[in-house]
Amino acid sequence: MKTLRSSIKLLIILIISSCNLDEDSHTLNSTRSLKVIKKDYYTNNILTSSKKNNFSSDKLINIQYNNGNYYNIYYEGDLVSKILEFNANNQLQWTRAYSYNSYGKLTQKKITPGPALRKQYVEGQKDIVYDGNLVTHIDSWSDGSRESKNITSFDNEGLILEHNELNAHNITAFQNIYEYQNDNLVSRIRKTYNTIRTEETYNYLDKKSSKEYRYIEYLFGSHWRINSFLDNEIMGLYNYEIYEVSDNYISNHYYFDHTTNISVTSTFSYEFDSNDYITKQTKNTNSEGSIYKTITTYEYE
Repeated sequence: MKTLRSSIKLLIILIISSCNLDEDSHTLNSTRSLKVIKKDYYTNNILTSSKKNNFSSDKLINIQYNNGNYYNIYYEGDLVSKILEFNANNQLQWTRAYSYNSYGKLTQKKITPGPALRKQYVEGQKDIVYDGNLVTHIDSWSDGSRESKNITSFDNEGLILEHNELNAHNITAFQNIYEYQNDNLVSRIRKTYNTIRTEETYNYLDKKSSKEYRYIEYLFGSHWRINSFLDNEIMGLYNYEIYEVSDNYISNHYYFDHTTNISVTSTFSYEFDSNDYITKQTKNTNSEGSIYKTITTYEYE
C-alpha cells in the first residue's frame, strides 16, 4: 500500500512537472521580437503618406518614409545617443545628439543642420536641469534668434503633470495641465495666459498595453516617459502622441478648440495574434467633414 501511494505521488509530480515544462515551452516558443512597425495615413480613404520603423535586437534602428527620407538611429547601452536624418538623395539633413545623467535622464539635446542646410538653418540646443520632480529646460538657437524657458513637473512614474512655457518676463505664456487615472492620461487642458484654449479627453480599453505598442520605450530606457516628452519639445524624432505614455490601449480621444469651436473625435480598434501580440491598430478621426485614418501594423520575427 505504501509503495502504491509512493508511486501515485511520483506520477502526480511527473504530471505537474510535465505541465510546467509545457507551459514554459509555450512561453519560450511564443516569445517574438519586434521587426517592423508600419504606419499608413489616409485622408478620405486615399493613402497620403507612410513610414516604417525598423527594429533589430529590441532597438529601433531606422525609420523610412515613403518620400525616400530616412533616419538612422544609434545607441549607447539602452539609450539613443545620436540620430542622423537623410533625404532621398542620401544627403545628411540633421544630426541629433543626446546626453544623459547617471540615472539615464536626458540632460541635453543638440541639433545640427547638415552641410546642405547650414545656409538656411542654425544649431539648436535643449539644456535640462532636474530638481526632484521638477524640470527646467531651455531651448535656444546658436544665432540667438529665439530662446524659450520651460518648466515641467512629473510624478514618480515619469508621467507629466504640468508643462509651462515662460515668456521673456518669466510669466507663464502657455500651460498644459494633465490628469491621470490608474496611470492612464484622461484629460489635457491647454491654456494661453491662463485662458483655456483647448480641452482633450481620453478613454481606454480594459487591457494593458505592450512594449511593442509603446515603442518609444525602446529608445529612452527606464525614464522613457519624461525623456520622450523632453525630446519632442524641440524637433522630436516622431509624431508624439501623449496618450502613448498610458498603461492601457486607448479606445477614443476627444478634442475641442475653444477659439475656433472645432471638435475632433478619434476612435481606435485593435487586432492581436493568438499569443496576444498586437498586430494592428486602426485610428479613425472625423474632423470638419473629412475622415482621417491611420493604420499601424506590427511585424515580428
